[in-house]
Amino acid sequence: MPRSVELDNLFARKQEAFARKQVAFQKYVDARNRANEAHDRMQSAWDQRVAAREEMNREFESMQQSKDSRDAIWADFNRLCQENSSRIDQIRREADMEHEMMKNCFDSASAAYEYGNKADAPMYASEGHAHKDRRDSLNAEVGRLIQEINNAKANAKWQTSSSHSSSFQFAKSNFNNAKMVHESAEAEFKNAKAERDAYKAEFDSAQAEFERLKDACQRKLNEVKENNRKERERILDKAGVSYLNRQDAKIVKKADGTTQVYHGGLGSGDGFGHGHVALDQSGKKTYSREAFEKHGSQNYVDQKESKWTKKEWGIIGDDHEVTFAIGINEREGQTVIADGFLSKREFHSHHNHYGKNDKTRFPNEPDWIEDSEKHKNDHYYTGPGH
Repeated sequence: MPRSVELDNLFARKQEAFARKQVAFQKYVDARNRANEAHDRMQSAWDQRVAAREEMNREFESMQQSKDSRDAIWADFNRLCQENSSRIDQIRREADMEHEMMKNCFDSASAAYEYGNKADAPMYASEGHAHKDRRDSLNAEVGRLIQEINNAKANAKWQTSSSHSSSFQFAKSNFNNAKMVHESAEAEFKNAKAERDAYKAEFDSAQAEFERLKDACQRKLNEVKENNRKERERILDKAGVSYLNRQDAKIVKKADGTTQVYHGGLGSGDGFGHGHVALDQSGKKTYSREAFEKHGSQNYVDQKESKWTKKEWGIIGDDHEVTFAIGINEREGQTVIADGFLSKREFHSHHNHYGKNDKTRFPNEPDWIEDSEKHKNDHYYTGPGH
């Protein structure tokens, strides 16, 4: 059967649409992979941001707790400082008194030795040394209390000099950095997602166009197949090929416009012993040879209008084999039929004839051919309805 230019064009457009669809799909897959990778980076950045925020919150709580602890430490130091300062003032007054009493004793000892009773001088001197020792002891206690204050201050400074504040600032800086990284990753993902969605829309459009052309190709192919089937049946009808031989019949259209039909051969329509029918450019039969019949000029057909379809074999009922032909043109409505599968020659001389008589040609004959004198005793068909 001839090719369809429209079908060829549709198939070419479908292939082009398929190629475009594949390119669009690859672009979409690449963009989807980039979007997935960007999403993973964004999610990782988010996890780091959450972790940094939690660390910052922990450091803030620790800093707050440290502040309360520092306040308590300095409060203890202040209490110690107040207590020791009060004690130092008291001891210093006592030390000053002891110092004055020491001086008085040493002055009395000197006076007694120089101007008075020298025997009293050692007593005054001994008392002076006793006051001196007491003064020195009190001054030493003042020094100890002062040192206790200094030690307590140093200890308070050491206890409150922890890096909680700096740790919080460090954690806060880490959080801000993690936040910026996450926001950057989020923006990157949004861009990748927009690119992916654009390529997805492009692919969906290409896919829809391909599906539309594929459906159009299938519809056109079905149409061409149906037209070819009808054309084949039309040619086989003109050639008079029986239904039993139609499936593997071979039709060849020549460059001169004639059509050659081969049928009934062994293994294939044009196999050994095939029949051969030739149709001219107008579709009229010019040559007709049944399968396994002789070649020769006897198979050429005159150009008179045919009156019968080509003889065919068939089954009536379950198993009654028959050979038959249907009247056409001036014999339309008539049938010739015989029992069995007969050759052309056998069927030509041995058949029953049924149908309406042509009253213009046979005005004196009955209305039905099978009732005429010529055919009423035909006995070549004995099946149902004979």
